[in-house]
Amino acid sequence: MKKYKDWDVYEVLPIGWKVDNSCGSPLNGFDFCINGKSILNGGKRALVRSIRKGTPRIEFVEPIKQTKVVEKIEPKDDFIYPAKNVNNLARLKFKEHLLKEIMFDLMVCEIERWDKKEYINEIKKLINSIDTSTKNKINVKSLPDLFSGVGL
Repeated sequence: MKKYKDWDVYEVLPIGWKVDNSCGSPLNGFDFCINGKSILNGGKRALVRSIRKGTPRIEFVEPIKQTKVVEKIEPKDDFIYPAKNVNNLARLKFKEHLLKEIMFDLMVCEIERWDKKEYINEIKKLINSIDTSTKNKINVKSLPDLFSGVGL
């Protein structure tokens, strides 16, 4: 299919479309056609070869129907949700996001000429402060106070 600027160019008027005589065509020997809907409501506009005097008669062409081959998937009764794989994927995405954030902060440290090692040591200290023993359950009170050093 040919295109002129953002409009499709048809040699024949597709079925269901009609010639739009409300505006002139930018292409000699062609008219605008619309698919019956308003452009503001998702309708489409295209160029079609003109049927005026001196141009050949337009033939209507049936659109080619495409058939889709759909495979039937039989449900398995013994399907087990892959929770471990989903959790691993979520962790990998989280690690990627965290690494991007740290790289951004390091770039800010470089621009502002702040000490990068101090920033990295703060992150290490925060990670090492998390208690991973099974004796104590994690609750909000056991987490380190992140904003204690900020003078607000």
